[in-house]
Amino acid sequence: MDTAKGVAKNLKFILASELILAGLKFVSRRVFVIALGKEYLGLNGLFTDILSMLSLAELGFGVSVTYSLYRPAAQGDTQLIKSLVRLYRRVYQAVGGAVLAVGLALTPFLSVFVKEMPEGIPNIPLLYALSVVNAGVSYFWSYKSTLLFVYQRKYIDAAVRAAVALAAAGAQAAALLLTHNYAYYLGIAIAATLVQNAVVSAWTDRLYPFLRERDVRPVPAEVLGEIRRNVGAMVLHRVGAVAVFGTDNLLISKFVGIETTGLYSNYVMIRGLLNMVISALSNAVMPALGKLSATAEVEEKRTAFRRLNFCAAWLFGWMSICLLCLYDPFIGLWLGEGYLLPPETVALIVANFYVTSMRVPVANTKSVMGLFWDERYKSVLEALVNLAVSAALAQRWGIAGVLAGTLVSTVSMPFWIEPLGLYRHGLEQPPGEYFARYFFYLAVTAAGGAVTKLLCGMTPEGAAGFLWKLLVCMAAPNIICLAAYRRLPEMVFLKDLLLQAGRANRKG
Repeated sequence: MDTAKGVAKNLKFILASELILAGLKFVSRRVFVIALGKEYLGLNGLFTDILSMLSLAELGFGVSVTYSLYRPAAQGDTQLIKSLVRLYRRVYQAVGGAVLAVGLALTPFLSVFVKEMPEGIPNIPLLYALSVVNAGVSYFWSYKSTLLFVYQRKYIDAAVRAAVALAAAGAQAAALLLTHNYAYYLGIAIAATLVQNAVVSAWTDRLYPFLRERDVRPVPAEVLGEIRRNVGAMVLHRVGAVAVFGTDNLLISKFVGIETTGLYSNYVMIRGLLNMVISALSNAVMPALGKLSATAEVEEKRTAFRRLNFCAAWLFGWMSICLLCLYDPFIGLWLGEGYLLPPETVALIVANFYVTSMRVPVANTKSVMGLFWDERYKSVLEALVNLAVSAALAQRWGIAGVLAGTLVSTVSMPFWIEPLGLYRHGLEQPPGEYFARYFFYLAVTAAGGAVTKLLCGMTPEGAAGFLWKLLVCMAAPNIICLAAYRRLPEMVFLKDLLLQAGRANRKG
């Protein structure tokens, strides 16, 4: 498939899928709140963070194998692809077993993770065990979707996921409204996970029949050595990522309370939907980046990164402004005023979203270049800073302290270490231009946020006021970005790209 067409097709399908999933999640959460209430929301958030810790069993193996698949996929080396997929399957089956074993072993210790176990929820160990089963079985066939990703056919996985999620959401909503039983909700989730993985696995086998061949050679020693080295580095990256981004609910549950965890989980869900859009964009672009990394000269890689970073800064800045201005009005309409967090907490959620999102272009470029090793200790240090600062501040400021700790750990280390590694080992130039551009993009985002917040403050409350705020957020930040970025070479490239896409659509 042509690279540009592959990116465009993936992007269309994945964004459509994510929009469907976003709508389903909002409806499902509303039904969840009506049927079960705040304590169940908090319990669900707690389970999510415990399971994110269990994902450490994956050890970053998937990212390492994906990197190893780019070159044989570009060269048509089906023998090596078969070898890597078999290795992937064996490791992920072991990971799924480990998640099930360790997760279920933690059942007697659930009370350790919360300040006070809710008394109004029966059968908490059973509910937790069902959540663990859903997480564990997700690994047994999911490795096949990686091949679709590498071959720029992620749209197939996206379509299957959307279809299964639509059916599951309907069944879960009916189960909650009719029975008010969280166990049925989780049982349907397990069935949906199994169906989705089975369908994607069968589809992948049909597209790539060589996967069914039995003459599979061992992975060559040099490739296996590279994977081991990358996994060794990714273990530390994974530990750091989970400790920084997967422990907020645990800390809030432990130091503040499970009801506050439930309130925070609504904000996280909305932020998570934007993260899914970001992930969709990344999934559409990364295979092309991987091919470019394997075949292009360094100057082409520099140009590609500048363009990617520019588009990301505009998008993430706009998303952050929308969150700042629309978070509370939306949640107030969606769930009610009783589900709102204090303004300073919301500001910290938005700040964490921005600084974390701005790491994505660097992280994705480093991933396709295979730059895992040199920063392996950074993630562990980041995690230690996050846990220490978050725990200390949580006792003084509550949930705001937990979020402030996450922000401090991100700004103190990965903010400068990650681009330094990319520019030194991948783009082979000093990183000064990156930081100059970063602060320029940040200043534009801050100016856009201040103007937009001021304009939104002039709109009325209620549903009509929310629509006015939405229109302001659609227009004001983008007008400011157009004015600030109009002379940048990356803006010229983006304009030409959009014009070409428009002409292609009219011809089509």
